[in-house]
Amino acid sequence: MSCNKADTEKEIKACFDLVDKDKSGFIECGQVEQILLQYYQSKGKKPDPAKIKSEVAAFVKDLDSNKDGKVSLKEFTDFVMQFAC
Repeated sequence: MSCNKADTEKEIKACFDLVDKDKSGFIECGQVEQILLQYYQSKGKKPDPAKIKSEVAAFVKDLDSNKDGKVSLKEFTDFVMQFAC
């Protein structure tokens, strides 16, 4: 199976857009926290808010290459493309 970079980048952008609910062009900690809380609740689990905050902070730190406290589409794409194809 071949990997089409343009198709992969479109899929990554679609995922990014699911998290960037305010369409600011950035993923911020609060947006990721909300998605994780909704996920756990949909599975009938009671999440630990402190653990979620810690995990979200680590996620943003790992992807935020310019250290502005949020994740841009480029930062997100660069990170995910390391593992694609």
